[in-house]
Amino acid sequence: MIDTGLQAVFAITVDDPQKVGDPIRPYTMYTVHTKTTSPMFKKSSFSVLRRYSDFLWLYETLSLNNPGVVVPPVPEKNPYRRFDENFVQQRRFALEKCIQKIASHPILQRDPDLKMFLESDTFALDIKQRKAELAQEKGGLMASIGQSLAGPRFHETDEVTLLHRPSLQWFDKQKAYLDSLELQLKGLVKAIDLVAKHRSELSAATREFAQAISELSASDVGPQLSSAFAGLAEVEQKAQESHSTQSQEDVVTIMATVDEYARLINSVRNAFNSRIRTYHTWQSTDGYLKRVKQTHETNRAQGKLPSDQLSRSLSLVADAERRAMDAKQDFDQVSRLVKAEVARFEYERIEDFKSSLEAFLEGMISRQKQVRVVSPLS
Repeated sequence: MIDTGLQAVFAITVDDPQKVGDPIRPYTMYTVHTKTTSPMFKKSSFSVLRRYSDFLWLYETLSLNNPGVVVPPVPEKNPYRRFDENFVQQRRFALEKCIQKIASHPILQRDPDLKMFLESDTFALDIKQRKAELAQEKGGLMASIGQSLAGPRFHETDEVTLLHRPSLQWFDKQKAYLDSLELQLKGLVKAIDLVAKHRSELSAATREFAQAISELSASDVGPQLSSAFAGLAEVEQKAQESHSTQSQEDVVTIMATVDEYARLINSVRNAFNSRIRTYHTWQSTDGYLKRVKQTHETNRAQGKLPSDQLSRSLSLVADAERRAMDAKQDFDQVSRLVKAEVARFEYERIEDFKSSLEAFLEGMISRQKQVRVVSPLS
């Protein structure tokens, strides 16, 4: 168990996206600014340059390092829009939220790979070394994923969970809940995206209408009518700006949160899969222990263990028992951690949706008030 102690405070921003590299293989670099009270770091304030693939590496590595932890995910790849200005800004915002949540997690904030990501000025070299180490220690990310699929089919029972007889199939119920929530969130993402596009189209149409009214006010229609047309053009121009701003706000408030949690569900599933991997490890070590004990008992019964070999055989049994006990404790610990992480996921989901809805509604009210101020009927 990692001793979380008092949490360090992190203030992290991701900004200044710059397109770099040669014309054939360009990519975007971001500046990651960090301020922290953590004693792990050499300084309390520092900045580094990172690209999207660096964030992706961090997510994958933290997931491997911390079985049972729900690691905040990076935004998905989009090779067709990756240099579009709006897309770059959306990605920058999503990466910033991702790294902020990672750094605020009581376990992840102490991970040495996060420290290297935030602090290293020789990251390109450091990451190559870490990739080699991880490949040697754990067989790499794909091998680890493959391990999650290995072994007999996993069924939840009270005997398996070993956590003071929790409700039967709690993990299976959570998986079903996540499937349902994912479908709802993906549907909401599509709906918000459609609304934002309609607002953008309405903004364009309103701009054309405002331009036409403005031109009409300048024609020979008489002073009173000209003044009325000019006032209407001003209102429509303000409405156009409101529609345009609201379309952007739909994306950075509600859409950003919904999209984040639609992706975060996969991270919860990864935490569940890491628990299954620890279960298979436990079963493997337990099976090995039974074989070692059986061999020891058979050899002893047949008189094949002279005094000079008895101690070695007993040592093998003791070592196998220790490994099996450690593996069982790892499974129990990861099971408890997953349940705590699911509770954390639910709490943060409610708080984040509440905050994004408040920002969304406050923005709409503010823009409606701005339109009313210039309305000739107000």
